[in-house]
Amino acid sequence: MMKQLTLILAVFACLQVNAQQLFFEAFSGYNMTTYEDFGNSNEGYVPLGFRLAGGLEHVQIGGEYRRNISNPGFQLGDNPVRTEIEETYYGALLRGNVSTLPAYRFGLIIKAGAGYYNGKRLIYENEVLLTGSTLEFDKTFGWNAGLGISAPIASLIHWEIGYQFNSVNREISGIGSKVNMSYHSFQMGLSLNLVFGNTAKRCRRVISSKRGR
Repeated sequence: MMKQLTLILAVFACLQVNAQQLFFEAFSGYNMTTYEDFGNSNEGYVPLGFRLAGGLEHVQIGGEYRRNISNPGFQLGDNPVRTEIEETYYGALLRGNVSTLPAYRFGLIIKAGAGYYNGKRLIYENEVLLTGSTLEFDKTFGWNAGLGISAPIASLIHWEIGYQFNSVNREISGIGSKVNMSYHSFQMGLSLNLVFGNTAKRCRRVISSKRGR
């Protein structure tokens, strides 16, 4: 985890030198699987993640890190054997905010990313993890895209809700071919939006002029 966070922070440090706007978000939500290997069963689970980005007022680039708080689980009928999928993700992020003043007003959020999905397959019997039944998946490159809305709570702090689709294909042990392990993600988060330089001056002028009317 520390290596991934260090990489994202390093990329972010390079971006912020001439940034007009900086963005940090902590988020969670609810994910829903469409795993091909489990009959496209829709199983829900909870993620926790962070996004860090910098750039222009309406468009920022940076990084995202996310991992499961709970794991999706699959069980056939009354069979006491249960399979869970554990996952972490880290990758690049491109984020756009369609708003007159993104750091201060309601906006439509469009985002896309690509990176590495790491995972494990855990086998439980009667709620006990079986010895030797943890399978590490190969690190898999995938992509994601999402759409949402953002609005200020106080000053530069925003709430954000949205939807993200994650496209992931993995090679499952014993099958020998790639299977679709994509999933839907319904997310909500809190973000901090900072503006600098001429962009900050322009925002203050617009806000002041509106208040003066």
